[in-house]
Formats: sequence, C-alpha cells, structure tokens
Amino acid sequence: MSGKTPISRRGFASLLGLSAVLVASPSLAAPASIRGTVSYRERMALPPSATVTVQLIDVSRAGASFSIIAETTPLPGRNVPIPYVIRYNDRDIRSNRRYALRAEIRDGRRLLFTTTQNYPILNNRRETTDLMLERAGAAPRPEPDREPSLVGSWVVVDIAGERVTDRKPPVLQIGPDNRVSGNTGCNGFGAELRVNRREIDFSRAISTQMACEPPIMRQERAFLSALEQARGYDLSPRSNQLELRDRRGRPLMRLRRA
Repeated sequence: MSGKTPISRRGFASLLGLSAVLVASPSLAAPASIRGTVSYRERMALPPSATVTVQLIDVSRAGASFSIIAETTPLPGRNVPIPYVIRYNDRDIRSNRRYALRAEIRDGRRLLFTTTQNYPILNNRRETTDLMLERAGAAPRPEPDREPSLVGSWVVVDIAGERVTDRKPPVLQIGPDNRVSGNTGCNGFGAELRVNRREIDFSRAISTQMACEPPIMRQERAFLSALEQARGYDLSPRSNQLELRDRRGRPLMRLRRA
C-alpha cells in the first residue's frame, strides 16, 4: 500500500477555493508604479544640495488638505527633465476617489519649484505623467510701460512762447475715439486726431463764427494754426503738460491738463 492519503473531492474543492482567495487577496497585490519627468521652464541648473519629491495624493475632499498615498525622492541631476518612478499598492486605491500628482524641489528648507496646476492620475488609468513646476515666489513679470494717454481736457498755457490771456484761454478736449472738441476762447470747434507713437495730426478744425475782441481773435487764429501745423508732441505725465511741435520739432503750443 502507498503511504499517501487520498484527497476527497470535497477537500480538493476546498483547496481550490483557498487558492483563489489567496491569489485575489489585496494583501498579496503586486505594487504598481507611475513614471514621468519633473521639469521647469527656467534655464538654470539646480544646486548640488537640491532634493526632488514627487507624491501621489488623494484629492477627493474638496477644500480639504490632501492625503499622501505614496512618494518618491528621485536623485536630481543638474538639469531637467528629471525622471521619476513612484510606486504604490493597488489596495490603497479606491475607484470612487480622485488622485493627483504633486512635486516640489527644495534646497534645504527653501522651496525652489513646485507644481501649481492639477495633474490627475489613475482615474483614466494613465501611468505616465510629466510634471511642469513653477518657480516658487516668482514675482509676476512687469507689464511694459504704456504710452501716456492724451485723452482728457487740456488748457492752453502759451502759443509760440507767448502766454495766452487768463480770461479766456483756449481749451482742447480729446476723446477716447480721437475726436477733438473745445473752445478757442471765442468759438467752439471740432476736429479729428490721428496719433501714431509720437506723431500727431489734427484735421482742419470746423468752428462757429462768432466775433470777439481783437486780442481774442488773434489768439484764436494762432491756436487753430498751431493745431494745423502740429506733427509731433511731448507728453510729461509728471508735470501733466502737453507740448505740440511742428514737423521740424519746433514747439508750437504748450498745454496743461485741466
């Protein structure tokens, strides 16, 4: 007789069931991994003491702090992109939760770069993600200085170096649509304006035809003539003064903002 003990059909079925349970057991699940790279846009090398951290995080709770599922600290090179592999266990992942990746680069306690946008992962089973980091505490780029605006009301100070009468100084009104209106000190007028950088050109003014005192009429003619000859200007925001010049750059008229 053989020394082996025969296994009944019921016992064999029990062993098969136990094997299936062991294979399906979460505790025996093999670790999964996510791969990708860490980069930043700046053209600069990292200091030798820099450290990189990449984390797989649970972001399911809106407005709440995230929880870390797994993390890795790849050895950084001096330049980007820096490859990473973050390993996690499938048993820590739930189908009804949301996950993302975040990363940062530090030099000691000083934060150099960090992720500023959302990098969702796992929900679509994507297992490769390249992370673009932003420089920490980087000041926004200053906007280029805008050309000072001519829009507004301007009072004439002098014409061809001669001061105008204080009683009825000509007034020039420039609108945002480059339409011009105002008063010569005697008559109302209207015109159009073309501006290109420091070049300026007034169309011929159309005015009312009232008669005023001779000094005011001479002032009116000088004012309208200066507008017609103007081809350039200089605007000083600090002093709020506008100077109109002819095509040779000679001053024609000086105005102050009302």
